[in-house]
Amino acid sequence: MVILIKKKKSKKKVNTNRWVNLRLIFFGTIVTLAFFVVVGHLVILQFVQGKELSEKAYKQQVKNQIISPTRGTIYDSKGEILAQSISVDTVSLNPGKVTYLNSKKVPDDVIATGISNIFDITYDEMMENLKSDKSVIVIAKKVETKKVDELKKWMSENNISAGINIDEDSKRYYPFNNLASNLIGFCGTDNAGQTGLEERWNNILTGTAGKVVTATDVAGNAISDEDEQYVPSENGSNIYLTIDSTIQSIAEKYLEQVVKENSTSTGGNVIIMNPQNGEILAMATYPNYNLNEPSNFVYTGYSEEEWNSLEKTDKSAALLNLWKNKAVSDVYEPGSTFKLITAAVGLEEGLVEKDKAGDFYCSGSYLVSPEEPPIACWRSYNPHGSQTLREALCNSCNPAFMQLGQRIGARTLYKYFDAFGLFDVVGNDIAKAYPGKFHELEKIASVELATTSFGQRFTISPLQLITAVSAICNDGVLVKPKIVKQIENTDTGSIEVVETEKVRQVISKKTASDVKDMMQSVVEEGTGRQAKIEGYSIGGKSGTSEPTIANQSDGYVASFIAISPIENTQVVCLVAVYGLQEHVDHQGGQIAGPIAHKILSQVLPILGITSSTTPETEKEQINEEKLISVPNVKGQNISEANSKLQSLGFNVKYPDGIDINNATVFEQVPKPGATLTKDSIICLYSSGEEPRTKVEVPNIKEMPVDKATNILRAKNLNIRIEGTKGIVSTQEPTYETEVEEGTIIDVVIKEKLTDAQ
Repeated sequence: MVILIKKKKSKKKVNTNRWVNLRLIFFGTIVTLAFFVVVGHLVILQFVQGKELSEKAYKQQVKNQIISPTRGTIYDSKGEILAQSISVDTVSLNPGKVTYLNSKKVPDDVIATGISNIFDITYDEMMENLKSDKSVIVIAKKVETKKVDELKKWMSENNISAGINIDEDSKRYYPFNNLASNLIGFCGTDNAGQTGLEERWNNILTGTAGKVVTATDVAGNAISDEDEQYVPSENGSNIYLTIDSTIQSIAEKYLEQVVKENSTSTGGNVIIMNPQNGEILAMATYPNYNLNEPSNFVYTGYSEEEWNSLEKTDKSAALLNLWKNKAVSDVYEPGSTFKLITAAVGLEEGLVEKDKAGDFYCSGSYLVSPEEPPIACWRSYNPHGSQTLREALCNSCNPAFMQLGQRIGARTLYKYFDAFGLFDVVGNDIAKAYPGKFHELEKIASVELATTSFGQRFTISPLQLITAVSAICNDGVLVKPKIVKQIENTDTGSIEVVETEKVRQVISKKTASDVKDMMQSVVEEGTGRQAKIEGYSIGGKSGTSEPTIANQSDGYVASFIAISPIENTQVVCLVAVYGLQEHVDHQGGQIAGPIAHKILSQVLPILGITSSTTPETEKEQINEEKLISVPNVKGQNISEANSKLQSLGFNVKYPDGIDINNATVFEQVPKPGATLTKDSIICLYSSGEEPRTKVEVPNIKEMPVDKATNILRAKNLNIRIEGTKGIVSTQEPTYETEVEEGTIIDVVIKEKLTDAQ
């Protein structure tokens, strides 16, 4: 029995050892496998993902603080600010983390009520934001100081210490609102240029962001580190335009006037250029818009009801069309203004003389192809008969220029079109530009040659036309148009002057002189008589282009291009009015010619281009100029009051968007009984609630009367003069005073004493 018991115990011990060994093997295998997994993972981390993980670790341990650069300012040629960045703030919220000073959470309804009372957000929207699982939500961007102060006061009153953030930002601001809006363009919420010069010169204006690189602990707090890196920002450069804001305002004023008076469907353009250096002094488009609120529908021509009914895509299309700089980005048929180019080519090639009798004949129409009907002259009812080239230009006779086009031929015409830059992209540094669209040379038949010769059935931009005509006015030398005069590095103060770029000699000085001589005859004797300005030598050419058969709804284009003086020409002015209908007067000489007259009458003295009128004659004009008493039109229908005031020689201004046939005059500026000269401005208002436009009185001291008058009228201000001869010695109100449009500025003029006197 004893022996048997011992054997059983021995068997149990063996079984126990076996299980221990198996367990050791199992755990050893697991440990070995784990070891290889860890080693393998370390190999992957080190050699496969090492670079990526190193970058992640760096980002977790290093805090980058971006230093935003200041966007450059846009100035006009005289240093007037047209666009600048001003300090504003961005307000954001950390949902669920808004706390009192004692770290106690602020109730959601308190936050929602307070924020919705300050910013343009509803209580319900704020409650949704507070329940969001996002770490941060932007409540308001581009917040100005007044609102920020209001928010800080509310936070202080409620002892809020965290969760509502105020971060410094900047906002683009345009002091003159609508002035040169289609030219300047605007910035988006990110302060990047979206349209116009803001977009085209964005790289120069933007600058380069800087940063501060700091080591941080686990909580994200900065650790003192000798290796902290500071990369300074490079602020955007300032740009000075060639635009003169006073001349720009004059161009816009009269362009708006002609568009409204003729109820055109698509507005118009005015470009004023110095032909000698290509500097653009004004580039106006109408309709324009307020750069500080570019998406406001009131500038689109739609009523609020119509606008709200539009699809989103239609709204976008309407705004894009409104923002477009049509002087550069749109093309049109130049009509008879283009006859200047055809005449220049004929003279340069020796195929015509300017005063050869009987060189051309107009029977009222001209047959250019037996397969096609004759092409009529605009005066087919009373043909021009036998003409010289000068007479044909004065008469704007299509048959004469068709005959000249046949002499020249398509290939030679196109050679000069190319030399004049009409096939090039002109003004791409101003806005998106396109080359002229002409018939293919190899496909030009007799009809295409004829219509091209007098400026129809091809398209160019207004900027292309004025650039080509400016070459004629610059002794035949083509100069690239220039919009930026100089660039200023705001960090170093260094100035980079944008030099004039002469492209090529297109025609001889003799040919250029002959064409200008004929342009003077057009104003003295031809279709451009309404552009004549007493005391100045003015040249010009009218143009009227008709719509194509397929696009009758586009209407007519009435245009006029004027130059002054004839010798040593210093200014070229192009006026183009689009969308004129057949039942109204649509001739270029009748519509655009008088506008060129009004613009240059004010611009020439500002440019220092002197009149041939003697000082004594000026004195007589001041003494003899009739003063008109402003009548009382309060209570009258605005339409009737407008007609009455205009018949007396006043210019009338009233708020956009009002129904003048049903509105009554509530107030007028200046008051009834004031005595003013012809062309003074009367502002009418139909209620006491309408916003009054205010302007700063410019400094006109030491200026001659005509220049002072033009500068004031460009700002819709009136002048009342005491004295008969000399320059402005005093003005009241003084300059920089804010006054309503229509206000009378009283000036005293006295002779300027010289040392000898």
